[in-house]
Amino acid sequence: MKKIITIIIVSVSILHSNAQLKSTEASAIEKTILNYIENFFENNYETMNESLHPRLAKRGLNPDGTISDDFPPEKLKELMLTKPKFAVKHQYNMVENISVYGNMASASLRTGYPKARWTEYIHLVKLNENWAIINVFWEFKKREDKN
Repeated sequence: MKKIITIIIVSVSILHSNAQLKSTEASAIEKTILNYIENFFENNYETMNESLHPRLAKRGLNPDGTISDDFPPEKLKELMLTKPKFAVKHQYNMVENISVYGNMASASLRTGYPKARWTEYIHLVKLNENWAIINVFWEFKKREDKN
């Protein structure tokens, strides 16, 4: 009986430890994604770039059904020099569906500003104990969607 109780206690401790680790990883991933999108909207390239892998692949589905141009980090920097800024209070950013396997993760980001909304599917890689966004694919919300 003592052996069974010991096994149960060890098992519960391991499960609790794994849950804490997953929660910590999910929090770090969410922070990475929010740093990326909030600073993208505010045109803070250097701060945003801290969340990006140098080989970032970013593209999306245009409203007309075509695939957008690629936006590697340097092209994002050029774009940010020409687009309007949107303060955090005018942004809509919700990170959801975080899934982690080893040193890779995925999440979805519902985002936008007052007159435009879209969802981004994001892949991340963990290198040197830090999460970095390596892939982004987005699609604009259709006007008839309620979500």
